[in-house]
Amino acid sequence: MKRMMSFLLAVVLLGAWILPRAGAATLQSNQAVYILSRDPVGTEPFSYSATESHATTLVPVGTTIRNDTGAALHIEIFAYQKDSGFWAVDSTRPNVKELVISDKEYIYHVSTVDSRAGTPGTTLDRGIWVKGSGSSAQPVTITGEPVDDWALDFVNQAIANDLMPTHLRGQDLRQPITRSQFAALTVRLYESTSGQTIPVPATNPFSDTQDTEVLKAYSMGFVSGTSATTFSPDTLLNREQGAVMLGAVYQKLDGTIPTVQTMPFSDKDSISPWARDSVAFMAQQGILAGYEDGRFAPKDTAQRQACLIMALRMQQGQQPIGQDVMS
Repeated sequence: MKRMMSFLLAVVLLGAWILPRAGAATLQSNQAVYILSRDPVGTEPFSYSATESHATTLVPVGTTIRNDTGAALHIEIFAYQKDSGFWAVDSTRPNVKELVISDKEYIYHVSTVDSRAGTPGTTLDRGIWVKGSGSSAQPVTITGEPVDDWALDFVNQAIANDLMPTHLRGQDLRQPITRSQFAALTVRLYESTSGQTIPVPATNPFSDTQDTEVLKAYSMGFVSGTSATTFSPDTLLNREQGAVMLGAVYQKLDGTIPTVQTMPFSDKDSISPWARDSVAFMAQQGILAGYEDGRFAPKDTAQRQACLIMALRMQQGQQPIGQDVMS
């Protein structure tokens, strides 16, 4: 095992400007910029003990670390061996593009590797030590957005399935979603599911937005305006509106929404007539759910993370996961 002669030189909070030193690579995560110094030899022995400092950088579980130079990452994963009292290599991940911190029990040694033709496996920089932070840390997605713990895996799957619109990148996904953000989500859902790109319309009927994703969603009939000339992009979306917009995407994907026969919610009379078919159908298909007390609460706002999960369910035909996904 190798010891880093020099390792993490600086950790700069995301948003600060930093200039890497000549000859050093950087690892860019959603949380910070890590500058790595070279260790051209890397032959000094190093013992990993329970008490010795590893210069570990704590990062939130779910943080993604990727090399911004284009070189691959070589990752060694160290686990603490209680019988020997030492940290030892548990596994390796050679030549990967990114590391997602998935736990707090391991220490990760990250190095950059030159994967260009003619120099496969050449280590460019000795790496950094990172370890997942404790359970008190706020969970974040693989792209760095705050998310509730129960929703983390599902939102990460939605991101992997290309359902995350740029409108939600960097946003707190626990917060309510706006009309423009949901419009962008309907576009991503349609495009990623159908494989077709929606063209940007040549005309814009709205005086309060120039958002191309809104215009694309409007041209497809996924959304409507709040008047003949306004869209109200920053207005929060409510639950029944979200169901109707998802229903419009479903129908554009050649699905059919039948006339409502039964409504499973105790407050069904408070659901607007124009939303009843979509709400009933989406509930029947397991795309949305009500509260534990049996209400749907159609005028309540919908969370960003919940809407991403609904889009995932529609794309994959998943069943309910035991959580109200529109709260």
